[in-house]
Amino acid sequence: MARSGRKHIKIEAPIMKIQGAYVWMDKEWPTKFFDWLIKEKLNKKLSGMTQMQNKLKLHFVTAKDCTVFGLKYDKAKIFRT
Repeated sequence: MARSGRKHIKIEAPIMKIQGAYVWMDKEWPTKFFDWLIKEKLNKKLSGMTQMQNKLKLHFVTAKDCTVFGLKYDKAKIFRT
């Protein structure tokens, strides 16, 4: 959950840093995640992204957009198999 006033949030993601390069450990994860962002109309509110070890840091235009993402994001529903 995003804290009030913050413009960024960290989420768990299947990504690893190997020899200085980031590698997705699940090839379907980014496709499902970014399709979900588009479906929820959050893609235009995203201002940037930082890849980290086992995490993805998402930067939003406003703190309100970050809070809305935190409320809507449910990993279990998006990545259901």
